[in-house]
Amino acid sequence: MRRVESIGGGRPLRKTRRLDRAGDGPIGRAGRLGVYDKFICVVPYMDRVKVPLPGMELGHVNVYVLRCGDGYALVDAGIATFDAAVGLLRGLRELGVKPWEVARVFVTHFHADHSTLLALLSQMAPAEYYVGEAELKYVGSDFDRFLAELFAEYARQGMPSGLLEEARKVAPMVRFRKAFEEIWRLPWRPVRDGERLPCGLRALWTPGHTPGHTVYVGDGFAFTGDHVLPKITPNISYWYKIEGYDPLGEYLKSLAKARGLGVGYPAHGDPIADLDGRISEIERHHAERLAEVEAALAEGPMTAFEVARRIRWDVGPFDGLDVYNKFFAVGEALSHLVHLERRGLAESREVDGVVYWRRP
Repeated sequence: MRRVESIGGGRPLRKTRRLDRAGDGPIGRAGRLGVYDKFICVVPYMDRVKVPLPGMELGHVNVYVLRCGDGYALVDAGIATFDAAVGLLRGLRELGVKPWEVARVFVTHFHADHSTLLALLSQMAPAEYYVGEAELKYVGSDFDRFLAELFAEYARQGMPSGLLEEARKVAPMVRFRKAFEEIWRLPWRPVRDGERLPCGLRALWTPGHTPGHTVYVGDGFAFTGDHVLPKITPNISYWYKIEGYDPLGEYLKSLAKARGLGVGYPAHGDPIADLDGRISEIERHHAERLAEVEAALAEGPMTAFEVARRIRWDVGPFDGLDVYNKFFAVGEALSHLVHLERRGLAESREVDGVVYWRRP
């Protein structure tokens, strides 16, 4: 149900219970408790638990466990499901960490798979909870306003009403509403870009995937959350109008900020040894996607929904996607359209409550 894997270069978190560790060199492999994967060993006293994501294509989210002062800290927490809760608690037990010894939690962003399991963990013992200040302002505030503006925007962008109703039923913000309402009431400590934090970490504000996404930077490494992933490109969607906010433009600037940080420890997948190289790959991907969206507009004015149907998605043709991925696809198409408009390469016009995009 869960995997515990050691990725530090030193001793286990507890002397009393030895986990098979990675080797002494720069590359080691996890022991019997996990799959025999290879890991970059640059962080002493740090391990990860692969917390399951039932029913999600990603399969798991990495929860990183840090020795910090006289207690422990987590980077992200997992999703509020039974499987995830059991997976995380068993993983902590294998590391010799009691849940009430977790004194700090650093959340990269408020997506359900990263944060909602705090609804359970917070009941076991008080802790300090850290998240980007923009995440609190734009995501963790008014639940009903957020959803109303989100779905109203996608209706304006040409998404059919039937598809919107289906999306509303499966959206994580709806399915995990009670957990979100619980965690938003926690005593969060908003972190600012560049702020020095406990456990030797520094906050790096990396908007794009969400408005307040934060990477936590250490000495020669960084917990990249969903900002940089090793195998897939993070979804960069336009949600609703935030004055002056260009999600893709902000994301591309955030990628540049993440260069030179060392080894990347992502929220999904294995460590990224060549973080700068992976950033270059993602930048090329978005340059190609922008060209593809611009080419689609050559056919004439169309909605963001119609643009999304013309994009060649890695997971398959748009019409064959499930409603969850169609929603993401429209959001990503829209973020590219907004960025093209900022650059003067596209323009939008609203007609009878529907937005149409075209070349200038």
